[in-house]
Amino acid sequence: MDLKIEDKFSKSKQISDSVIRAFAELSGDYNPIHLDEEFAKNTRFGKRIAHGMISGALISAVLGYEFKAKSGN
Repeated sequence: MDLKIEDKFSKSKQISDSVIRAFAELSGDYNPIHLDEEFAKNTRFGKRIAHGMISGALISAVLGYEFKAKSGN
């Protein structure tokens, strides 16, 4: 397959509680903003948020795996 400038690639992932907890275990980042709903209610976000590096990992998956697999390399 030849890649063209306007080609698009994407990956979807439901970021569930289990994904967040597994990432906390893997990374060692147990910040309560990610894990504790009561704590997170009192932050500027008003609720729990996922680790930012989860999105980085998804981008890496698209660039390093999906893109490569679809480009035939």
